[in-house]
Amino acid sequence: MESGLIAAVEGGVARVKLTRPESRNNLTRSVCAAMRRAFAGFERDSACAIVVIEGSGGSFASGADIGELDRLRADPPQLRALYRELRATQELVYRFERITIAAIDGYCLGAGLSLALACDLRIATPRSVFAAPPAKLGMLYSEIEMARLTARIGGARARDMLFTGRRITAQEALQVGLIERLTTQEDLESAVNELIGQLQSCSPAAQRKTKAQMLRLESRIFGAADGDQEAEDALFEADAAEGMRAFLERRAPRFTP
Repeated sequence: MESGLIAAVEGGVARVKLTRPESRNNLTRSVCAAMRRAFAGFERDSACAIVVIEGSGGSFASGADIGELDRLRADPPQLRALYRELRATQELVYRFERITIAAIDGYCLGAGLSLALACDLRIATPRSVFAAPPAKLGMLYSEIEMARLTARIGGARARDMLFTGRRITAQEALQVGLIERLTTQEDLESAVNELIGQLQSCSPAAQRKTKAQMLRLESRIFGAADGDQEAEDALFEADAAEGMRAFLERRAPRFTP
């Protein structure tokens, strides 16, 4: 629990539950480390064919811990390490050979949205809200994060979300292809279990090979998308410093013109 998540495997299905509802399940360094340890365990478990990632307390994941980012600006090597660990966690989920499901109930923002997009499938409740708000904080997504968003919803809609940082509803997310399924809050668990049942009716070997094919296909589509260094460096720029302070002080930011 202290790590910020609970992980367990039962019946060939792994569950990862983020357990920091007081912070809307933001993705701290310790949470990322715990998630990587959990996935390493799933990798060793040959019976584990499906991983479900979910939140708690009305949030899936609200992104990076802005307070942690702001504190580490005074220690550049540690801030760079935090950013790289956050991105490594997303990539681990994305490249995991078994099927991953994001069960979204509530806030799914920033790095939390990137985590959901790293999963194979997404199912959400009507109260869920989605946003890609780095520009509101004077920050950047990496190119690969933008590529995955664009692959799901198209370039024009991705620009809309990235340039404005606006939040979209679960219904709009379904309409534009950001999520695949929408269910009621009360029925989320049963809807996830129904999806798991559909997946378990298929060949796990065929699913793993299909996922490997999809990853290869997407790598060709995304091409040289990377941009991690540019996004990492942006954390040290004046606009990021102002965006973090404004967020923590609950005021409108005053960015450089």
